[in-house]
Amino acid sequence: MDFQDIRLLAKKIVDEMDNMHKADLAPKWEGATLMIVPRDGNLKAQELPVDKLLHKIVMMRDNLRVLEQQVNSNDKLTDADKVKLQSYITKCYGSMTSFNFLFWNEEDKF
Repeated sequence: MDFQDIRLLAKKIVDEMDNMHKADLAPKWEGATLMIVPRDGNLKAQELPVDKLLHKIVMMRDNLRVLEQQVNSNDKLTDADKVKLQSYITKCYGSMTSFNFLFWNEEDKF
């Protein structure tokens, strides 16, 4: 294996890892933007592409999953501590169900 082969292999691995964290946006939201307009008309409205919002939500979901695994596998936490922390994680998942309408695939939803 030469340097070029290693480089191509590394790129393939990175691309596959990126695809693991992707979720498909429901077609009706493709190209859409979220406008946040302040009550005060003198202030500037903010615009956020919906696909960027979905990406941030997916990253939060993935990080919650990692946190959940770390809590459950931690030997230093008591069972009571694990249950308490797990309840907070579950509440976060519950709050994030508000964003399920953005997802195209059922398995990506919360």
